[in-house]
Amino acid sequence: MIRPIAFATLLLASSLPALAQSDPGAASPLAPDTGAPKPYTPPAGTTDQTGEAPPVAPAITNVPPVDPEMQKAAEGLATQIEDVQVVGPWTDGDQSGVWRTVMMQVGQPDKDVYRFFVQKLDRVGPNAKVISTTEVKEVAGVAGTVVGYRADEAETEEGESAPAKDLTLFFDVVPSNGEVSESYELHFMNDLTYTFGPASN
Repeated sequence: MIRPIAFATLLLASSLPALAQSDPGAASPLAPDTGAPKPYTPPAGTTDQTGEAPPVAPAITNVPPVDPEMQKAAEGLATQIEDVQVVGPWTDGDQSGVWRTVMMQVGQPDKDVYRFFVQKLDRVGPNAKVISTTEVKEVAGVAGTVVGYRADEAETEEGESAPAKDLTLFFDVVPSNGEVSESYELHFMNDLTYTFGPASN
């Protein structure tokens, strides 16, 4: 049995769409998702954990012009020199100074050939004098690429660095036929003698 629908009910139902269209507070229909990427929004400025921006180093404006002699010395370096380091101090009685190393790469471009020198300087600074220069010839015979070297500093019983008569360097070498680096060890004595070979540890 079909129930009769009251005229008032029909009138209310027919007026709902018109009310929805005329209601200013009604939500707008969602825009269809077209799949287009959203525009990039740059992040806010970098801040630390306190919420403050990191300090900016002031511009350096008071640097004096370079000494022409220093400029000339830098320009006069041989292009084969690829590394120069002061690697540690030396002491001999009441005399002292520093060890300096010079690494040169020579030979054909497709073959790594190195010449390595240890210099003994009487002090640090512009008036330092080179007491001696000794080549560690065995470095030239290493079959591989020297990717770095570092000094093994002597320490006191309290764990502090101590001046030493001798110099110990460790070399990291990548063999020509491999990818795993190997370590070599140089012991350079104050009397200018040395030993060089695979590292013991």
